[in-house]
Amino acid sequence: MCISLCFIYLHIYKNTQYNSWIMKKMKMFFVALTLIMGISLTSCLDSGSNSNSFDFAGYATVGQGYLGSGLVLTTDDGITLTPTNPSFLLLSDGTSYPERIYGYYKLVEGEVLQNGKTSYNVTIVSASLITTKDFNQRPDTLKNDYSIASFDGSWIANGYANVGISFYYTTASNVSFDMYEQRTGHDTLYVKLNYSKGGGTSAYNQYSNVYSFRMPTYIDGIEPEQDSIWVKISANGTNGILEKSVRCKYEY
Repeated sequence: MCISLCFIYLHIYKNTQYNSWIMKKMKMFFVALTLIMGISLTSCLDSGSNSNSFDFAGYATVGQGYLGSGLVLTTDDGITLTPTNPSFLLLSDGTSYPERIYGYYKLVEGEVLQNGKTSYNVTIVSASLITTKDFNQRPDTLKNDYSIASFDGSWIANGYANVGISFYYTTASNVSFDMYEQRTGHDTLYVKLNYSKGGGTSAYNQYSNVYSFRMPTYIDGIEPEQDSIWVKISANGTNGILEKSVRCKYEY
């Protein structure tokens, strides 16, 4: 287990909905170092290479290639990465892979970053595992809804609603968040980010992290505009309700 410091590196892609959040975190680097010393909330995989050995970094969804041709990564900007070392991402059971990662990638010999190119062969240098969950279908069973410190960013990519948040917690291993649908209104889906476990009046450790929630494939009552909808995410904040809105494709 180790802390993900993904925000200290300049992200190569241009997705403004989450790149702006990363840049804000870079400015907070020295403050963040004092907050995360000794804290462990994010699982990491590390090849042992130094941080200068990668060409770019970014969030990606792990999947299989065409007709099961092998492991591929689809970045949140729609770039396809084919790793030369897919076994690097194997989990402790030796057979399964994570759904989502923040990875550091080295281009293989002969590959060059180019505008408009949509696929690359890479070597994975290191990766942080991103927690993924389905939308909660039984919000009435959630007993707690603690306040978060800040809602730092949100974006939707590869079928996931992603949130970057800062929060206080008591025990790292007990932290849990949920997301559930509240209602629909024309082309807008209203959802709630629920801080379900780990908070409370005794929570004094602060941490920033990213969580990914699998978007429902069908949303009853939604009326897309030009094949797109708004997703409005709300959460309880220390000083009131925090909200973020993001536009995404919906082609059901």
